[in-house]
Amino acid sequence: MTLDHPGWLLLAIPLAAALWRWRLPSRLLAGLRIAALALLLLALAGAALRLPSRYGTVVVVADRSASMPAHADQRQAEAVRLLADRRGARDRLAVVAFGRRPVVEQTPGTGAFGGFAAEVDPHGSDVASAIRRALSLVPEDSPGRLLILSDGRATGADPSSAAFRAAARRIALDYRVLARPAAGDAAILHVDAPASVAPDEVVMIHAWVRLPVAQTVRYELAHGGTVVASGEQAAGSGITRLTFRHRAGRSGTAEYTVRLAGDRPDPVPENNRARVLVGVEGPKPVLVVTQTPGAALAGLLRRGGMDIQARPPEACTWSLADLSNYTGVLLENVPAETIGETALARLSAWVAGTGGGVMMTGGKHAYGPGGYYKSPLEPILPVSMELRKEHRKLALAMVVALDRSGSMTAPVGGGKTKMDLANVAAAEVVGLLSSLDEFGCVAVDSAAHVVAPLRPVEDKGAIQSRIRRIESMGGGIFIYEALSTAARMLADAQAQTRHIILFADAADSEEPGAYKDLLKTCRQANITVSVIGLGTKSDCDADLLRDIASRGEGRCMFTTRAQELPRLFAQDTFVAARSAFLDEPTPVHATGTMLALAGQAFADMPAVGGYNLCYLRPEANLAAVTDDEYTAPLVAAWMAGAGRALCYTGEADGEFTGPIAGWPKVGEFLTTLAKWTAGPQDELPGHMVLAQQLVGDVCRVALYLPPRRDALPFDAPPTVSTLRGRPGGPPETEVHPMQWDGPDTLVLDVPLSGNETALASVRIPEVGQFTLPPVCLPYSAEYRPAEEGEGRATLARLARATGGVERADLPLIWGDLPSAPQRVPLAPWLLVTAVGLVLVEVLERRTALVSAGAAWAAGLLPRRRAREAAAERPAERPAAAKIAPEAAPEPAAATQTEGRPATPPPAEAAAAEGAGTKPAAEPRKPGGQGKRAGTDLRDALRKARRRADERTRRREPDG
Repeated sequence: MTLDHPGWLLLAIPLAAALWRWRLPSRLLAGLRIAALALLLLALAGAALRLPSRYGTVVVVADRSASMPAHADQRQAEAVRLLADRRGARDRLAVVAFGRRPVVEQTPGTGAFGGFAAEVDPHGSDVASAIRRALSLVPEDSPGRLLILSDGRATGADPSSAAFRAAARRIALDYRVLARPAAGDAAILHVDAPASVAPDEVVMIHAWVRLPVAQTVRYELAHGGTVVASGEQAAGSGITRLTFRHRAGRSGTAEYTVRLAGDRPDPVPENNRARVLVGVEGPKPVLVVTQTPGAALAGLLRRGGMDIQARPPEACTWSLADLSNYTGVLLENVPAETIGETALARLSAWVAGTGGGVMMTGGKHAYGPGGYYKSPLEPILPVSMELRKEHRKLALAMVVALDRSGSMTAPVGGGKTKMDLANVAAAEVVGLLSSLDEFGCVAVDSAAHVVAPLRPVEDKGAIQSRIRRIESMGGGIFIYEALSTAARMLADAQAQTRHIILFADAADSEEPGAYKDLLKTCRQANITVSVIGLGTKSDCDADLLRDIASRGEGRCMFTTRAQELPRLFAQDTFVAARSAFLDEPTPVHATGTMLALAGQAFADMPAVGGYNLCYLRPEANLAAVTDDEYTAPLVAAWMAGAGRALCYTGEADGEFTGPIAGWPKVGEFLTTLAKWTAGPQDELPGHMVLAQQLVGDVCRVALYLPPRRDALPFDAPPTVSTLRGRPGGPPETEVHPMQWDGPDTLVLDVPLSGNETALASVRIPEVGQFTLPPVCLPYSAEYRPAEEGEGRATLARLARATGGVERADLPLIWGDLPSAPQRVPLAPWLLVTAVGLVLVEVLERRTALVSAGAAWAAGLLPRRRAREAAAERPAERPAAAKIAPEAAPEPAAATQTEGRPATPPPAEAAAAEGAGTKPAAEPRKPGGQGKRAGTDLRDALRKARRRADERTRRREPDG
């Protein structure tokens, strides 16, 4: 037995003293009291037993990196299910998947494995972190084993330290190898190219190629998607160098891709393509994102002396390499959905982290109506876009119909489902409305369920709480039920503007019924319908949803990312409310800040034809304001991190530009705003040199100071802000200080991984911020050439260090769990027993039944022993035959009184004793022993009753 908190045993000393001082009236009561207190002390001390057991926890560590063979996920899931089927009743199974980072797919339990659902970055194999995460799932002091299903390629930290931690806990690492063959792999080892060149300078690119056998290879070099060099040559086995030359173009970033193809099958074709980035020095242009690249705005900026590139949003890649080509980005009345949430996140991080600039102009596709409310770009803009009650002129009645079919149970990461994010989106709509508006919510599967009836928005919290509790109930979504229920709710609305938002799965929308007639009736009742589809425009029910939005004279938006739902719901609410864009001519005027911002006062600004109603943020600078009842910002600007952000809420080029379009200074006005956004292109002082070099998987950033200097040009060490971008994912920003590498050199090593692009920006205090060209690895380290059996050797080394084995028959792992003592806490049982003893003590005090029962049991014991002894003795003659005639008592001596045997008088008995003789013994009668035992029992009961009476009398009050 072990004690977790033995300090509680010290209470035994005062308890023993108390029992000695106030003694209990009987030994039985004292024993009960002592036993109860002892059990209580043991429970407080955390008494527990350590019993041997073999049941435990097995954690499957599944490698889901890009280097794994095809269909590895299915094979790993099948292995997990096989282990689940063969485990014992008390065994636990957990699953950890890993790539660049580990993710717990299933916590230890006995439930069925539902398959791999979490997203892991496949361009990495951090085996060490995966092992540490798996070890955390095995309870302390409990048997456990880890089963690694991997190819053994580790691109993160050395997993040996994690294996030593497992060995310290006596947890073995078993493994099964799942790997692609490496024999016959022709690969590009690395590509050498300069980090930066001057405009129109010739770029020399060297590609080092490894061939397993002699063969003929074909190669090509592409620049920005265009093949600029290609060829074919016979090469022997070993390492071969390919050399390319190309003349760099204009300033920015030149992206080159080398491709290789052999005449033999290649097991790893991914390493036959390598990418390299080269910076081209010089001034950079401003990117104008517009639906009409040839419109007047681009011409005005060019005539103002700006170097610009105008593109539609669909033609922009929005990668960090692409953004590094520009000093600023101007968004000219383009909706957020054409850019995408990930691209907006990259743009926001690029502005704040590298010193770029962003400018947004107004219109019906900008700001709130354009979907920028709650977007990743909104936090860096100097204006906010909420709908304020005091500026609302039209009330709105809105009903949101939410799909709660079975497809909405799908996970979307972060422990949430599609239904959770749809609920958040509907609750966001409630937050935008005011008490002027009316709101209702319907959850729809095969029937419509009213979650919130149509009522004025007075208690937002209560409405949002009901919406967030909506759960998916299975089945599909019946479109007609959703629309008809929402329309009936709006029929009695007080507001004239009535709107329905239908949210449905684009691949699971059923039973539209007579929706065309219903929507025609809705339009006659001034009810509009918008649709937000979860899916793509090519899904099976997408055409139906588009037709519903068209007939309902609303908007139809699709998204495959449930995380975008709150932004899309808010965007449609802005448009339906008709208060975010004011399309009437409005006079404006410049403030004193305009002179500092643009270098001119622009005191004669004419009216604008319309503008987006926004609100100035507290720390932003107001350069122009409207002269109407709202006094809203027309031009606002501020520093967003290291970059700049400017908002012009009027429409720069379009239907609602207004009288300002004919203003002679309009070109100069917009050009000065764009130039401020782009910012000055600082140059590093001539006595400093900033450089970067790619060495293996590390980019080394170095700042060289002049050897002869009077003092340091800065008080604090420079910092490097690294912006990392991966295809399809949001960017990540890291900031680290540089370290001295010599008396005149500061350096910082920036590790690279996967297929990411890293953009480093060096901030030198009191000097400025300078952005270096982007860098990247040739390809993901997961595809790096490896020797045959290299991964198996790594896994075998980890297994040997921990006592593990290679598993051919997976279910045998359950039988190999080590026998380890299991801690069984005794506190609950001790407390129950102590309570029972206290109850027995109370019973004894009140009734004395315990002592009476003990006395009765004590009387039974001699009687049982007498019967056993009598059964063992031989049979004897009757007592009368043993008495001699001369010794027989006289009849006079045996006189009886009232049927009892006579006893000799005391005098005679004394005389007989003095003469040396004893009175004649009374002859035994059958059954006499039983009578004596009964008498003893009656005496014991009488004594117990007398003691009980005495205790009762002691408790009675005096008098």
